[in-house]
Amino acid sequence: MTYAVATPEGPRIEAVTSRERSDDCSDDWIATMLDEMRADLGARTRSCSMALGSEEATVDAMTLPDLSYRDRLDVANIEAQRRYPDWKSRLIRLFPTQVAGSFALVTAQSSAILQRKRIVAKAGLRLSMLGIEGMVWNRFSSRSTAVVDIGTSSTRIHTADRGIPRVTCYPVGGRAVTREMARELSIDERSAERRKRILGSAGSGERIIGALATWIGERFDPSESALQEQVLLVGNGSRLPEIRRLLADRIPQRAWLAACNEFERSRYPEDIRRAAFSDWAFSIALASIGERQS
Repeated sequence: MTYAVATPEGPRIEAVTSRERSDDCSDDWIATMLDEMRADLGARTRSCSMALGSEEATVDAMTLPDLSYRDRLDVANIEAQRRYPDWKSRLIRLFPTQVAGSFALVTAQSSAILQRKRIVAKAGLRLSMLGIEGMVWNRFSSRSTAVVDIGTSSTRIHTADRGIPRVTCYPVGGRAVTREMARELSIDERSAERRKRILGSAGSGERIIGALATWIGERFDPSESALQEQVLLVGNGSRLPEIRRLLADRIPQRAWLAACNEFERSRYPEDIRRAAFSDWAFSIALASIGERQS
C-alpha cells in the first residue's frame, strides 16, 4: 500500500508498506491487511485506488468516427458481444483516446469489480478510482515507451499503441530463477530465495536468466528509429543485477529506468528508493494517478 499526497510539483509518495501474501487471501483477510497498512502509513484519508489485472479486464481499440454518443455505446456493446461469449458478466465502457475517432473498449469482469468494492467496504475505505493494470502503466510511465514487469510467476511487457495499452506475457518470472538456483545448489527454495535477495544469482540460475533476457530483448526491435526511448524496469525479478546487465548489453540503445519522479520526491533515502522501487512500483503508480485525479 502506498500513501501519496498532492504537492505543487505533483504527487509525492509519503510512505509505502506491504504484507506477505497469505495462502488464504480471502476478502476478509485482505480487508484486515488494508486497514492495518493504512494505520501503519498514518494516512489521514480513507480514499483509495485499486486496480484490475489484465486477466480481469481487457482493453481493445475501436474506431468510431462521426457517431453520436449513444450510437457509439450501442456499437461498443455489439462489439463486446462478438468478442466475448461471457459479455453478460462484464461491465462494458468506452473511453476516448488522444487520437480523433479512436476509442478504448474496456470490458471488465463484474465479479472482480464487486470484489474490490466489497474489500474496500470491509476495510472502511472509500474507492475513488478503479484502474486497469495496462492503463495505469500507460498513464504513469509518460517518460517511457514500455514497462517491463518481471514478476514472481510471469514477465509482462506493457506498451501502448495510439493510447491503447498492449501487454505481452512470458510465463517465466523470479520464481523460476529461484527454483533453478535451488536445483543447481542442492538447497531448498526458501534458502535459494534468501540467497537471491542478498547476493543475486551469484553464478547460478544463469540458464533461466539468459532465456528471460533473450525473450525481453527480442520484444524490442533494434532497427526501430526511436532507439533512445526509455523502458521502465520493475517487479521483484528485475532487482537481479544479472538481468539488468544482460539487458543493457543486448539493447544498449535503450535506457533502462528503475526510478520515478514521484518516488524521488519522497522522504526515503536514496539507497532505500533504489532497493525498493522495483517491488513497490505498481503501488506507487496507482497511488500517484489516484492523487492526480482527487
